[in-house]
Amino acid sequence: MHVLVVPSWYPTTEAPLEGIYFAEQACCLQAHGMEVGVVYPEQQSLRRATAGALRRKHFQTEWTTNHGVPTLRRYGWNVWWRFPPGFRLRIRGAVRLARRYVDRRGLPDVIHAHSARWAGAAAAQISDALGVPYVLTEHFSGFLRGTMWPWRRPLVDRGLRHASGLAAVSTALRDVLRARRGAASEDVAVHPNPVRASFFTRPPEGRPSPPPLRFVTVAGLNPRKNVGGLIEAFARAFDSSQAAVLSIVGDGPRRAALEAQARRLNVADRVDFRGQQGRAGVREALWNAHAFALSSRHETFGVALVEAMATGLPVIATRCGGPEDIVTEETGVLVPPAAPTALAQALCTMQEQRAAYAPGRIRAHAVDRYGPEPFVRRTQSLYRHACTI
Repeated sequence: MHVLVVPSWYPTTEAPLEGIYFAEQACCLQAHGMEVGVVYPEQQSLRRATAGALRRKHFQTEWTTNHGVPTLRRYGWNVWWRFPPGFRLRIRGAVRLARRYVDRRGLPDVIHAHSARWAGAAAAQISDALGVPYVLTEHFSGFLRGTMWPWRRPLVDRGLRHASGLAAVSTALRDVLRARRGAASEDVAVHPNPVRASFFTRPPEGRPSPPPLRFVTVAGLNPRKNVGGLIEAFARAFDSSQAAVLSIVGDGPRRAALEAQARRLNVADRVDFRGQQGRAGVREALWNAHAFALSSRHETFGVALVEAMATGLPVIATRCGGPEDIVTEETGVLVPPAAPTALAQALCTMQEQRAAYAPGRIRAHAVDRYGPEPFVRRTQSLYRHACTI
């Protein structure tokens, strides 16, 4: 089967981890025998427009092979990309790229849009132009947060309503889509994201022995991830104790404020800001930890949770949407979002009871539900259904 992927966000030279899971999913499908290609009209914010970036990207169209998958991009810069002109430009650009894609690689059997944020409407237009069905997988946390701008709704609803197959990455997101007025309300499947189980493995040489107990989080340093709530909970749980340390992998606009918070709470010597890491760096941080913590206010899924579990780590997560599908009594603990006292208690409990969690069972749960094979089966079923309607 030949699949053309249209992602709403995707890795770029300037932001190599943005939408990395879309690229890894395309690679996974290709590795399991499908013919896969990607079209992506980049419209990056001028905030990233360094002299070098402008030399490399000047509105040209280029074939690349990102992550081993043929990808046709048009590079662009648009200060209005978050507003109606930018979205319309992206949709028109995606249709033009799809036509050029077909000229070189032939007509796909199905189009797969990731998120109705704008790619759903683009896929609907490509579908009309090429006479090919499209499916849509929704990932966007704005549905859970209720932060969809009114002018976006017609575009979003068009992408949802006309899809021949519709999936969401978690039960919470599925329920929001089902309740959405004017969008398709039936047959919304739950298709969680996959984990690279062959990459995120248990540490080959074992983990360092505590003490201290090493907690880790992998998150963007922005308000939605609420890393400040985790630092506060860590300070409450361990106060002046040297029994535990916390590694924070990620970067973002809140970093300076979070570092100041750690100093103010007198835990700066036990909170390590690791900054942005590549995939190997994330894996190394997970291998060196004893437990994983996620303190988000909203998550449509929780890729970082599943990656941590694939390495055998027990997890602590907030009930913020996606984690409720992922975390079981056998794999970790769920706490309310934005509740530092409950999170602090969970950190203390994890310190006391970590040995009760079986790393092999945690990894098996992650791989059995989120590994490549179940992901490919679910996706193939979605495609077959779309092609037979």
